[in-house]
Amino acid sequence: MTNESKIALQASKCANIILSLCELYGLSLKKATDIYYQSETAEMIEEGIADLQCRSDKYLASIIWDEFQESKGES
Repeated sequence: MTNESKIALQASKCANIILSLCELYGLSLKKATDIYYQSETAEMIEEGIADLQCRSDKYLASIIWDEFQESKGES
């Protein structure tokens, strides 16, 4: 796999997770994007830690949402 292919796959994965946040939690695209890029999980996905990129988009969206809720002190 070329480096360009890896970048394209990663960009697609990020976009799909953001769209999943919108669908699952009724968020605007801007809000979902902000939540995604402020999460520690997004950093780990981009760094390839723990093969998170292999998990489903909706699963990762739910982890990111939980992380966001915890950062706000909500459940």
